[in-house]
Amino acid sequence: MSKLQLAILLFDDVEVLDFAGPFEVFSVTSQLSGYQSLEVKTVAKTKSLVQAKNGLKVMPDLGIDELIKVDILVIPGGDGSRAVIQDEELMGRINRIIVNSKTVFSDCSGARILAKLGYLQGQRFTTHHEVFEDILALEQSAIPERDARFVDKGKFMTAAGVAAGIDLSLYVVEKYFGEKAKKKTARYMEYGE
Repeated sequence: MSKLQLAILLFDDVEVLDFAGPFEVFSVTSQLSGYQSLEVKTVAKTKSLVQAKNGLKVMPDLGIDELIKVDILVIPGGDGSRAVIQDEELMGRINRIIVNSKTVFSDCSGARILAKLGYLQGQRFTTHHEVFEDILALEQSAIPERDARFVDKGKFMTAAGVAAGIDLSLYVVEKYFGEKAKKKTARYMEYGE
């Protein structure tokens, strides 16, 4: 199996654990495979410094124009997702990547991006408990799963909020690499059992 390409979207005011949790899970999975299973990159509108929620500064690996195709796209949330959905140029570029991806998952209010692009039309979804009404305002036909930790709808998956992105990331690891890889990753991270 060839190495899978995974990208995590970054933007100003992104929720830190929304991207850092999945980054840790997928990076550890890659590390434990001798960096043979996954290549993990961060991507933003440009390669400029991104200021996450509460002031953490992060330098993305790639500007979005440099990213043509990935196997897995992670869309985190945070207050900054409100600005992202108003940026037509950025949304068009995100959509281009989504179309060419095998798996796309949002964490927390990252579901706003999927809703705005029409991917939650008539679909079950979850998000942060404070964001359900925002999603339903963007996509009235979406079906909220208010108690779900995450929802798998095939190519599209949504996680509840913040730490739930770790659970969904581990689920995706199991889906692609098997239960052993998932357990090994969780154990390394001292997560769960």
